[in-house]
Amino acid sequence: MQDSIVLKKMVFSALFGLLFFVTAMFTTMLDLSFVWRNIWLGFCVVFFVLSLIGVFILCGDLNSEHSEPEDAPPKG
Repeated sequence: MQDSIVLKKMVFSALFGLLFFVTAMFTTMLDLSFVWRNIWLGFCVVFFVLSLIGVFILCGDLNSEHSEPEDAPPKG
């Protein structure tokens, strides 16, 4: 896999992880009304899910790149 693709997937996951952290802070630390807290909580959950999806896609691609092909000769 090309380095630029891996870098883009890492940046995607890191960006949404950072946004998850920021919205979690807004949800818990700011003295907001009930409606605004729920809006920030909704953003928080969405960013967390997007970050997890990015991590799983990245790990799945990296794992499949290093697996042995089916027609490889047996070792030993």
